[in-house]
Amino acid sequence: MQAGELKEPVEVLELQKSGTDYAWALKHETWAKAEPQKGKSLFSAIGVGMRAVKFTIRKQDITLDDAISWQGKHYFLTEITEIDHMYYEISAAEVEPKPCELVEKTVENDELNRPVASAPEVTMTFPACMTEKYMGFAQQIPQSRADVRFVLVTPKVIALALGDLIRVEGIIYNVQVQHELDEHKNEYEIAVVKEA
Repeated sequence: MQAGELKEPVEVLELQKSGTDYAWALKHETWAKAEPQKGKSLFSAIGVGMRAVKFTIRKQDITLDDAISWQGKHYFLTEITEIDHMYYEISAAEVEPKPCELVEKTVENDELNRPVASAPEVTMTFPACMTEKYMGFAQQIPQSRADVRFVLVTPKVIALALGDLIRVEGIIYNVQVQHELDEHKNEYEIAVVKEA
């Protein structure tokens, strides 16, 4: 590895918290060698793989809890390997973080003592990556339903519970399965049922 090969400016990002809001913020800038890979990066154990890129940088403060921004795109880090005691080789997946909201609905009784759900109230915001999990279709008389499932991959500090409601791009999903054994990320199977 030659130092002159590190000619791509990249930003190392870290997750920061402000009150109940989480967001990616600049940790520091550095130079890297960036090599798009032919295969896909399996950044999710249960979701579809994404475009893979290998970054080589000088050894510095970076962990699998961080992310990289390069050429306006966001990269989820999947592996960091030390090379020659001077460099890190970083495997990453190109993802598009989505702004997510953890919302709560409360039920109150109206003037006739009938239960009425309130408008969803946002209790936390955070970035997460969505990938496809499964799409099913069921024909029901007289209408049809589409069961849409995704995998929501979050930074480790974002802990969701079964049944939590997550709003992504205006659609409210329900957390149905938790996968929290990874040291650096959590994965949640989320679903919404739509009339087809």
